[in-house]
Amino acid sequence: MNITGWSKGLDVTADGEGVVSHAGLVLLRRLADQTGLSGGLSQALVSERLLIHDRGRVLADLGCAIADGGEVISDFRVLADQKELFGQVASVPTTWRTLSEIATGGPETLGRISAAVQAARCRAWAATTARHGGLPGVRIADEVLEGVTCIRLDATVTPAHSDKELAEPNFKGFGHHPLLSYCDNTGEPLAGMMRRGSAGSNTVADHLTVLEDSIAALPSEHRHRLMVTCDGAGASHGLIARLDTLAARPGYELVYSVGWDLGARERAAITRVPAGAWQIAIDHHGAVRERRTEDACPNPRCAHARCWREAAHVTELTGLLREGPGGDQLTGWPPSMRVFARRERPHPGAQLSLFETADGWRYSLWVTNLPTSLQGWRADPAYIDAAHRVHARVEDGIRTGKDCGIGRFPSHDFAINSAWLAAALIAATLLAWLRLLALEGELARAEPKTLRYKILHTAARLTHSGRRHRLKISRTWPWARAITTAWTHLNALPHAP
Repeated sequence: MNITGWSKGLDVTADGEGVVSHAGLVLLRRLADQTGLSGGLSQALVSERLLIHDRGRVLADLGCAIADGGEVISDFRVLADQKELFGQVASVPTTWRTLSEIATGGPETLGRISAAVQAARCRAWAATTARHGGLPGVRIADEVLEGVTCIRLDATVTPAHSDKELAEPNFKGFGHHPLLSYCDNTGEPLAGMMRRGSAGSNTVADHLTVLEDSIAALPSEHRHRLMVTCDGAGASHGLIARLDTLAARPGYELVYSVGWDLGARERAAITRVPAGAWQIAIDHHGAVRERRTEDACPNPRCAHARCWREAAHVTELTGLLREGPGGDQLTGWPPSMRVFARRERPHPGAQLSLFETADGWRYSLWVTNLPTSLQGWRADPAYIDAAHRVHARVEDGIRTGKDCGIGRFPSHDFAINSAWLAAALIAATLLAWLRLLALEGELARAEPKTLRYKILHTAARLTHSGRRHRLKISRTWPWARAITTAWTHLNALPHAP
């Protein structure tokens, strides 16, 4: 077999005409225009000065470039170097000036940018509803919670490899500590706050600000039935009190699920839980969570009862904490707040507290205001547990967000990096809308890396005929039809005024 024969007779020349790379970027740019995002950003960044490049167009294009894989501002050239396809595009220095102008405008300018994204979101979600019959529901094990908009809050550490402004030592190294929120229904970011590296995980003021910004980012018709989740690092009196106040508004429904510390009172309550009160937990398929015993047989698919054991259980501690021997241990917390505990057999290498080491279980707790009057699967403690555990999906949003500009801040200046964060959130939002409005099948669930390879980085030939331009994808490219179908879907969207 001649394994090097593929290159025989191959000549590489630089005389091609009409060939463009990253042709799939036309989808993101068209999406930004059709949803009104480009126009909204233009109004948000309008200037009294006579400018060659509209700043809203520059910011929208920067979002597209970041979604395409740009990690630094110089990567913006992916658009600027292909004028035959994208037209007159701003230069890298102009992009720097745009970010600098946003930084100079401060929170007021960032607020106008957020308002422009929110207006575009209203159109994007309306089109999503028209295409799919509604927003995707919230997946909880093998069930789907329909008609509820889910907001997930979480902070993340973004490393800095140089002495950037407000990059500081933290529990994971050195860098910044932004706080973000994501919509679980659509997978898009709703709000973000750039923070110094030493910012606390449970800083009340920051969480309240991002919570309010997240709700404001939703179209008004999607604010009436909410679910808000946060891990134990963000739990605080202030956050839960605010969630309780929001839940009490007439005509609104808000259910929260927030992580909780395992303190002395909780440990005392756990020791008083009857053995029969622990209910078997379920996995993401809705099946009983089981794991192999240490002396199991070699067949990992066997059905031997001795080879399997229940891996996790869940119970409610509210009664023991409210009405136990020590009286009400939750004084000062909302009366509607319920406390749940989950125990599981630790995996090898897991670090346990002294309390956990004593009985061999690893415990995690959370609180919720889910009404006790609920019926059906949503009232089942196993599903209440599952509803809190899927908060971990926010980690997917943050992980893919870091593949879309979050965490690769280009400047020493903190304010410019805050402007970059806004552009990075726009990038992740455009990818989420692209999946919802234009893609099908596996591509509608694909992560950024996959979308770049299959869609965004596709090469094509640009031809001209009369007043028409045609972007011709190779017929042998496996996803050529997906790209042309996506273009058709985007052109069919109602054009923003």
